[in-house]
Amino acid sequence: MNAAEDKPKTSGFVHAKWPWRFFLASFWLSQAAPLHALSLLTYNVGGNGTTDWSTNAPQVQSIGRQLSYLQPDIVTFQEIPFTNTWQMTNFVKAWLPGYFLATNSGTDGFIRSVIASRHAIARSQKWLDGVTLTNFGYSGNFTRDLFEAEINVPGWTAPLHVFTTHLKANSDSDSAQRRAAEASAISNFFVTVFLPANGTRPYLLTGDFNEDVNRPPSSGQQPIQRLVNASTGLRLTTPVNPVTGQDFTRNIRATLTVRFDYILPGGLLFSNMATSQVFRTDVLNPMPPPVLLFDDKTASDHLPVLMAFDNPFNAPFALTSITTTSNLVTLNWETTAGRQYDVEGSSDLQSWTKVATSLYAPSTSFAFSTNVAEIMQFFRVYRAP
Repeated sequence: MNAAEDKPKTSGFVHAKWPWRFFLASFWLSQAAPLHALSLLTYNVGGNGTTDWSTNAPQVQSIGRQLSYLQPDIVTFQEIPFTNTWQMTNFVKAWLPGYFLATNSGTDGFIRSVIASRHAIARSQKWLDGVTLTNFGYSGNFTRDLFEAEINVPGWTAPLHVFTTHLKANSDSDSAQRRAAEASAISNFFVTVFLPANGTRPYLLTGDFNEDVNRPPSSGQQPIQRLVNASTGLRLTTPVNPVTGQDFTRNIRATLTVRFDYILPGGLLFSNMATSQVFRTDVLNPMPPPVLLFDDKTASDHLPVLMAFDNPFNAPFALTSITTTSNLVTLNWETTAGRQYDVEGSSDLQSWTKVATSLYAPSTSFAFSTNVAEIMQFFRVYRAP
């Protein structure tokens, strides 16, 4: 009864016995999905204090070569120099031609976040920019912000919401308390602002959280655990380098000892994760060109984290039940929240008639009933693109 994802015209059949009548229902998908629908990379590019952020700078060129090599669909940057934000337009032209750019994030006056996307950015917005953290256990303000880009991904029936942040650095007690309060503020934002209006949409949080969930400092206040919980819907993932098997992302310029950089998908994306890795040019196999070999250390003290997702709106669906009462037949099938479905009927499998169109699925299952008078009736269900 499961429809084959790569065979839209192949269907499974079920039947239900009825006094004097016999009914069949056929189900198949309307389209096939690509293997990996979206790839995303998060990268603290170590721009704090950098005076030259032009495309002539060796550091910027190293970042660009890595992105050109990986070709991620979306990039969330942290530590773009605030006074050199305008240079990101030239960066995109040189290394990510045709990409859209969102730069209107909050800042501490030195660095900020930027989001680049192969797909159109419908909207970008800064949240929690310098807000007070008093209600979250710290007497002070949010160091930077929570930055969001709403992205229209082709083949996705709902926009993707990409968030990125850069929590307070340093391992002293005051910084740890501030970092934890910032994480609590972000969690509160998801629960009270974002999810009530966009709970069925795909979303994720990325960034430099400046604390290792498995190796926290002695003063640690569990900022990652404050972000990853049932209320926010964010899930912890642990990408590793495929060669070394390590999850460390800092400090590649000295000794890799901690993990600071994260991608936390919501439930819909989490269930459609395809691949992930911490990317290092110095251990690539086969060996990269010499200029790329040392790019990870030249580019930043952090390593980038890459993750790919299958299209969450193209999962195969199946018939779960068929029931009959008098002349009424009821079909139940699996659905993806937010998608629309059409039902067609036929008595000979040759001529098909629309029975219902644009049936909106608010959750993960749908029930449709119709009156049937024919001796034999077939049904097929299409999921709209």
